[in-house]
Amino acid sequence: MRGRCTHPILPTMTGRPQALARAATNVLNPFIIFTALFGLVAFAEATASWAVLYLALELLAATALAGYVLLMRRRSRVEDFWISARAERLTPALVLLTAFVALLVVLALFDAPQDLTLLTLSMGLASATVAGITLLWKASAHCTVAGHAAAAGLLLLGPAGLIFLLALPLVVWSRVTPGAHTLPQALAGAVVGMVFAVLFLA
Repeated sequence: MRGRCTHPILPTMTGRPQALARAATNVLNPFIIFTALFGLVAFAEATASWAVLYLALELLAATALAGYVLLMRRRSRVEDFWISARAERLTPALVLLTAFVALLVVLALFDAPQDLTLLTLSMGLASATVAGITLLWKASAHCTVAGHAAAAGLLLLGPAGLIFLLALPLVVWSRVTPGAHTLPQALAGAVVGMVFAVLFLA
């Protein structure tokens, strides 16, 4: 029986492994992973009231970015929410970088802890690097965030950061299994994220 094609770039996703991979991609997405790490670091580095404020600022930036992508999707400027087509990623990448810069400025204004600022800066630079790579070759943004969180979580949270390390192979699998990325593309994204985390946080 012929499956229903849901995306012109990706192959039709049929079978349990593909369905599980799609669910993992949606659950362990860059917004959730970075927000979870950001929140844990905020509460580890600041008082509860300040941590709530910092987390609210990050959520505001993430919501603005997600809203922009949804608007682009509604106007048919991108094929899907995760912007699978490489040619469609340039403008959203610039918006993403703007969101990171705005968040960094606000964190500086509110005298955020250094580790929280460096966490945001390193993630922003990793995202910028992958966006640049993607102009020529489709590296995985999902895996970039997961790789960054795996390294940053261990460096800033100790044993509590193991959850991010355990999530990394699942994110890689969830991007490769449905054909969103090849294994080299997924691993390249993860390595970029880890390198920037180590450079700024070690």
